[in-house]
Amino acid sequence: MKTEIFRIVPNIYSDNIEKSKEFYVDFLGMELAMDLEWVLTFASKENHSAQVTILKNDKKESPNNDAIFLSIEVANVDDLYEKAQVKNIDIVYKIINEDWGVRRFFVKEPNGAIINILTHQPQ
Repeated sequence: MKTEIFRIVPNIYSDNIEKSKEFYVDFLGMELAMDLEWVLTFASKENHSAQVTILKNDKKESPNNDAIFLSIEVANVDDLYEKAQVKNIDIVYKIINEDWGVRRFFVKEPNGAIINILTHQPQ
């Protein structure tokens, strides 16, 4: 039996849904694909299967979002790096060209997850 995987969506708990909307819509440029107030799904405008889901933290326990590490490949990492600086997004790893052919930087999103934002460099 063959297993077909169509998409994998990370889920992040949030104590501040509005800050999450601001980060994923205003900073990353994603669209709000679903809003049930307690669960939000953001999708890439160019590729609707590229998604992230934010869940309202109703239990008020401290979720371990700092253990979540996502990678998002974008067309122009330099533009997004500049935007992160303008919006005072928490940059935790400055932009760099890595030896294996990517240019990237890391930001901490409002719920504590680390986002690796990258562009593959031409070889």
